Amino acid sequence: MSTATPVIPLTQALARKKNSPLPAILIVVGLIGAVTLAILGFLESRKSETLVVLVRDVPYGQQISAEDLGTVALPLHRPAQLVGVSNPAAVVGQYAARNLGTNDLLQPSMLMAAPPSQPVYPNGEQLNPDMVPVPFATTTIGPLTYRDRVNIGFNDPSGAPDLCDQARRAADGAPSIMPSPSGGMVRPYACRLLSSVRVLYVDDAAKIAYLELTPYQSHTIWALQAAGLQLWGERFGATSTPLAGLDRLDIGQVTLGDLEAAGIPGSSVEVPGRAKE
Repeated sequence: MSTATPVIPLTQALARKKNSPLPAILIVVGLIGAVTLAILGFLESRKSETLVVLVRDVPYGQQISAEDLGTVALPLHRPAQLVGVSNPAAVVGQYAARNLGTNDLLQPSMLMAAPPSQPVYPNGEQLNPDMVPVPFATTTIGPLTYRDRVNIGFNDPSGAPDLCDQARRAADGAPSIMPSPSGGMVRPYACRLLSSVRVLYVDDAAKIAYLELTPYQSHTIWALQAAGLQLWGERFGATSTPLAGLDRLDIGQVTLGDLEAAGIPGSSVEVPGRAKE
């Protein structure tokens, strides 16, 4: 049994099939949308924000004035580390929370509303409560930084027997005692008074270091100066072990064995002036 094949009219077979315009419309709309988004993204990336910067250095603890400030334009979309402050009026009158440099972009963490409770030096070091700063000449010390420590002593050319003990007791805050009678030969001597004193600030131009002392220690230093005694200092590293209080030392007490045992520089080689065996 055979199946008849349908016969398509010739006019229908020759007629051109019409395509749907929808795909083309969708492509055009997509292209227009992509171009529009690209333009909007470009315009958004070109947006900027005016932020506050410093035009000169401001040390820690110093109040910020309008003359310290400038502005700079930065992209609106930037890393979180560059948030910044946009209103200069919100900065004027604030205090630097650390040492700030020229061209620093001001951040809220760099500012504090109130000044430090203690004096602050140009290097940012702050005087501790109940302490006083004492200027001390660095001519006997040599190169020094605020990260170092200083030992302080004095020379007594008169050889007063109890001056060293009295001065050390005064520096420790203890009351004075009656001097004891001198026995034996009296010689000029040196006395190390204080050990591991904190350095607040070093003024290299003036060759002065500002040391942090208790009021009593400061008073003792001034009293020694009033007596005309020569003060001297020693650089002592911040990581060095503080020295115990030492008795006065005159040249008659110095022995070569003690010097070598103390590990003086060059003690491993022949000491100049040592007698030949």
